[in-house]
Amino acid sequence: MAGERLYELIKGQHIPSSERSDIVYGKVLSSKPLKVQLSNQMVLDENFIVLGKHIGKFKLQGKSHLKGNANVTFHGHNQTAEIHNANIKFPKKEFYIEFDNSLEKGDKVTMIRCDGGQKFYLFERVGEDGYGF
Repeated sequence: MAGERLYELIKGQHIPSSERSDIVYGKVLSSKPLKVQLSNQMVLDENFIVLGKHIGKFKLQGKSHLKGNANVTFHGHNQTAEIHNANIKFPKKEFYIEFDNSLEKGDKVTMIRCDGGQKFYLFERVGEDGYGF
């Protein structure tokens, strides 16, 4: 009964597709100034793009415990770091890791189209492996 009423209310409110949010994919044409080309040949500049929290350079507070013969490899967007034979213990309040997840020309990105196409929330880079890093 309540489900039918809700269905009728939703069905009666036609929202034009231009006003709905949508997921769109693009390719970075330039990083400074930021320009992203959508699949439909439309090019967005930084006035229409809101960057997500994990795009660009950012720091995260964390905790690290590496003991014994640690062999850790971090694969970044451009660089690789390795730690060998480490005995490290950092408490969370003193340990920050800086990430550089800056956009570069040629990166493929995923965005949410908002406000009828007036703003695009860029929330991830899609790498060759399907992940943002």
